[in-house]
Amino acid sequence: MVREQELLNLDITSLHTEYKKRSISPVEVVEWVFKRIDKYAHLNAYITVCHQEGMRQAEQAEKLFREGNEHHGLLLGIPLGLKDLIQTKGIRTTSGSGVYNNFIPKEDATVVKILKESGSVIVGKQNTHELAYGTTGDDSYFGPMRNPYQPEKIAGGSSGGSASATAVQLCWGSLGTDTSGSIRIPSALCGIVGMKPTYGKISTEGIQQLSKSMDHVGPITRTVMDNAIIFDALCGNLESAKSISRSLRESPKSNLRNKKIGIPASYFYDEVDAEVKEKVLSLAEDLENLGATIIDVNLDIPEMKEAMEISSAIDRSEAYLVHREIVHDPGSLLGEVTRKRILQGSEYRAYEFVIAQNLKEKITTEYRRAFEKVDALLTPTVPILPTKIGEENISIKGNTQSVRSALMRFTFLANYIGIPSITLPCGMSKSGLPISAQLMGGWGKEAVLYQMALHLESACNVKKNLIAFT
Repeated sequence: MVREQELLNLDITSLHTEYKKRSISPVEVVEWVFKRIDKYAHLNAYITVCHQEGMRQAEQAEKLFREGNEHHGLLLGIPLGLKDLIQTKGIRTTSGSGVYNNFIPKEDATVVKILKESGSVIVGKQNTHELAYGTTGDDSYFGPMRNPYQPEKIAGGSSGGSASATAVQLCWGSLGTDTSGSIRIPSALCGIVGMKPTYGKISTEGIQQLSKSMDHVGPITRTVMDNAIIFDALCGNLESAKSISRSLRESPKSNLRNKKIGIPASYFYDEVDAEVKEKVLSLAEDLENLGATIIDVNLDIPEMKEAMEISSAIDRSEAYLVHREIVHDPGSLLGEVTRKRILQGSEYRAYEFVIAQNLKEKITTEYRRAFEKVDALLTPTVPILPTKIGEENISIKGNTQSVRSALMRFTFLANYIGIPSITLPCGMSKSGLPISAQLMGGWGKEAVLYQMALHLESACNVKKNLIAFT
């Protein structure tokens, strides 16, 4: 029988092994998860806990293991959570908003269908910044999501509930969405791994839309390997020759001798908390020690500092298009902050949208040139440490700026041009908060990012920080 303390150290592959050995059952693990969700209720990570459905799925998985019928693969019986933006048949999907408090979808989102077919257990729907329109995670109809390391601090957004729940092991992984950083920001602030795939790589059908041009869905996990496993499943490659996780398992010692990692010469390291900058740049040394070549990269984009505001003509206009009816309904339960933010999308003119598209093409061209020289770019995921819930502004090197804008300054570009990006923890601050780094790769190069991240995870020994929540 696996003891509770041992459960805290099991990744997906290890848990699957214990299932096969019959040393623990999916039903026992899911029951443990539900008790743990109650224990950490103060983090406000879940909106809806799926007790009945979760136990039914766990019992089905247990039956398959008992009969020796394990064709579903590594995710059979694995407890997973879903950001409450992802539609689930017969289970309410609120999008973190009072507007959809009683919305019960008639169909599962495509990604949910895939997870159910894999035999995984959906334990609940996780809290989110209202309509996924925020980076802090402190503005939900159901209350703020809290950072597991220091609950008075933000978990990040918009997938804050998913990140907080995963960090404390209220599931073995979660699905989040990312429009300007909403997987990577909370993953970074909660000290875990988050992947935003290449645009269009994973279906967003059945997921509440915010910006059609910039919406992505991807996995949030405690380890790089777990992340790759869920990513493979969502792409339909878990059991195929294209499986990234299988390649990582079969060649875990493969070095990075032929890999080139770029360090952007400007922008990404200009206005950054000193501790964050130090920890991230130390990864460059780790990568060199692992055999990689470090190259300074000059991105010839004079408009880089204005790019976030310019690009907002796209995502804000598209957000207004999606939500224009509820935003003009005085009787809707839409939060006032969200209402004002959505209304901003109605103010853009056609020429501003064209300017944003033109800049997107320019940045895309420049990044294509960069990825001809390097395999990935290494940057901080976010320039700051988690702030207090409700804190609106922060000073970085004497420059006061909004917390919301600061958090997505380094993440939005991957959404803007559609490249994959993974965040992983690289250390802790002196105040006991996670610090994370971001690897960005060329279009369709998730395998390269996972390989680098797996090596860095081992080099940084970040797993020692993941067992703190007993």
